[in-house]
Amino acid sequence: MSYPFELALRQYIAAFDGTNNISPAEFQTRFDNLYHQYFTFLPKDEKAMGEDGFTTIKSKEPLTREEVFEREASKLADGTKVTLIHFRKIGLDCMDIKLRLVNGEEDSTSTVRLVTTITAGQAVTSKEIDESPESNLFFPRKLMAAKCASAGYKWKEFGTFQTNHGLKTSM
Repeated sequence: MSYPFELALRQYIAAFDGTNNISPAEFQTRFDNLYHQYFTFLPKDEKAMGEDGFTTIKSKEPLTREEVFEREASKLADGTKVTLIHFRKIGLDCMDIKLRLVNGEEDSTSTVRLVTTITAGQAVTSKEIDESPESNLFFPRKLMAAKCASAGYKWKEFGTFQTNHGLKTSM
């Protein structure tokens, strides 16, 4: 199940080479091959230091597939380079993906870590994981929580396709 997804991911990442020499139709095709029609992106929480010295955490709203497409098309137009750092299977149709993003110069780099649930060879939900030094204390818990959410999603999915319910064994 993960092999078609990995191929689609690598083809999609290849579009982000910093040259912006891919046609909009080809970019749309690669996007459609990677993301499921009901895809949801869950960005990491926003942290802000208050005047009282306490850090407040504000949850961001999930992004729809269309919002993700607009965001990714903007990155492509800006000439962003994307490199795959790691791609690991961490559960039942659950992938741990880490990407390096370079915007223009080498000075402007960032990394993004995602836990992605796949179904039918496409990403159906992705959760961005915070790897900042402040959250390193809880990092294993966050990764495990995202993995468990993936397993919960897959559990709900059982029985929705004709091939995975009502199996009868002959005796």
